[in-house]
Amino acid sequence: MATPSRKIDQNALKSGQALTIGLLLFAFIIDSWLLVAFVAISQLAGAAALPVAPFRLIHQLILKPGGLVRPRILSDNPEPHRFAMLVGAVFNGTATLALVSGTAVLGWTLVWIVIILANLNFWLNFCLGCWVYYQLNRLGVPGFSAAPIQD
Repeated sequence: MATPSRKIDQNALKSGQALTIGLLLFAFIIDSWLLVAFVAISQLAGAAALPVAPFRLIHQLILKPGGLVRPRILSDNPEPHRFAMLVGAVFNGTATLALVSGTAVLGWTLVWIVIILANLNFWLNFCLGCWVYYQLNRLGVPGFSAAPIQD
């Protein structure tokens, strides 16, 4: 049975993806585990749907009012996107721990996986985390209750 659809601003998601890509690339260039940790915390706050999630605040208080992005509201389920953000937070959190502990190759590999997946979503509108969520829903895994929206 399909979950009733809700409306989501797709450009708010795109803003988060762009911030993730940009900040992680900058973190790599300047070799900053602190910036990776900030992205991880921002993704975790977004996954928890906190009203003070940094990427949400940047979108709502700077990008939208500044006219840099316009709302693009579509029927969509938030759960798969939150799951994808949680996976990104886990990868970037683990990357932070690896970078702090001197395991740079592991840390930056995890960061680059997130950069690649965020680019895939930003440019091609394919969210691997959302796809995994929906596969888990299809398999009946508890906690993955939102089914794909049938238009």
